[in-house]
Amino acid sequence: MYSAGKIFEQQPNFPSCHASTITELPNGDLLAAWYAGSREGEKDVAIFTSRRFYGSEGWIDPEMVVNTPDCSEGNPVLFADTNDQIWLFYVTMYGNRWTQCKMYYKRSGTMGYSWDESVVLREELGWMTRNKPIYLSNGEILLPVYDERNWHSMVMISGNGGETWDTYGDVSSRKGVIQPTVVERTDGSLLMLMRSRDGEIWRSTSTDLGRTWEAAQPTDLPNPNSGVDMARLHNGNIALVYNDTPRGRTPLTVALSTDEGETWEYKQHLETEEGEYSYPAIIQTHDGGIHITYTYRRTSIMHVEVDEAWIQE
Repeated sequence: MYSAGKIFEQQPNFPSCHASTITELPNGDLLAAWYAGSREGEKDVAIFTSRRFYGSEGWIDPEMVVNTPDCSEGNPVLFADTNDQIWLFYVTMYGNRWTQCKMYYKRSGTMGYSWDESVVLREELGWMTRNKPIYLSNGEILLPVYDERNWHSMVMISGNGGETWDTYGDVSSRKGVIQPTVVERTDGSLLMLMRSRDGEIWRSTSTDLGRTWEAAQPTDLPNPNSGVDMARLHNGNIALVYNDTPRGRTPLTVALSTDEGETWEYKQHLETEEGEYSYPAIIQTHDGGIHITYTYRRTSIMHVEVDEAWIQE
């Protein structure tokens, strides 16, 4: 099974968009978010959301949800917790560089129709979000984060439903690794994959639920210094979306691992044309569908739904 469609067409007032995120709401709806403006880093960049009602095909018109005056927004991350609270993590740029960002979050108790005031997640500038949190087997929430200043990856963990967070890990490589994505494996270990400037995806593992991490190592999967994301599926397999090339941001590929992320036997291209197809986000919904959003040529956000059978064809 494969279906695809744009979440929205290019907006005249917001011609450039990037860095999408997607989550399933408790009622089965899908909610997506991204940032858009004249171009990345400009002060008119805001964060938008759109939803697809459960059982429908199309997405409703985008709604602006974060727009700090005279600042650029970035890297939204959506997360639905087990208390029917929807979280929107994001960064606001106080200057003209990603190293000048501060992490925030908003929460919604109305399925994303309205949002509480923004809360600072970390005061220190340079810390960034990118990929979705996960629930660990002990009930804690793990949020992957990274430091744009030194290109190190970390995790923030909350044991009280997101009221307070502790930071663990300092994962690095020769040229730096950022934008980690994390899954928990059957044996309770955590697998982290990261974007790098070394030409391949790098990995690290933790055997104590994220408190300490092994030294990062390169994988045999290429990476052109662009974002990746993965999700653990209901049956224990792991799906990964990434640019299957050491240079450029095409093709965009979804891969499937049946051995806890050690190898990636099955692969299918989502995009192969010239242009940028990047910064994917991936989830699996309660009905088994695998949903992926990604940047489509910086002009719109694409949504794709596939199943494991399609990836394994």
